[in-house]
Amino acid sequence: MKLLFILSLLFTLSSSIVKLIIDTDMDFDVDDVGAVCAAHAMADKGEVEIIAIVHDAGCPRGIGAVSVLNHYYGRDQIPLGAFKGRFGAETAGIYVDDLVDNWESPIKHYDQVRDAVEVLREVLAAAEDQSVVISSVGFLT
Repeated sequence: MKLLFILSLLFTLSSSIVKLIIDTDMDFDVDDVGAVCAAHAMADKGEVEIIAIVHDAGCPRGIGAVSVLNHYYGRDQIPLGAFKGRFGAETAGIYVDDLVDNWESPIKHYDQVRDAVEVLREVLAAAEDQSVVISSVGFLT
């Protein structure tokens, strides 16, 4: 819920829509699902624009769970990226497999998306300086 607090604070300080990048470790616990869903709810209210979501753990299907959530909220166009290294590759949550196996989404595996750093660089390069908020829910928090 750190994401919700930070975004609420930023929204009250600014009258414009917050451009948001989410950095998540969607794997063994469900806090990331709540954070991504909260961001989508804020986007539905016009408070944020989710401009990218990146996955920072090596769990191959973690980005698939993110895609399921984006698909549910009708935002398949959000650029996705994933870390494809070994860190976190052995950590997986049962809910990640459940989401990927039982819910529709265009992405199921990190082989279907670009590297997280590539996505971050592209999205940030296209944005005006100091116009983007990055919310990290996972290994960096």
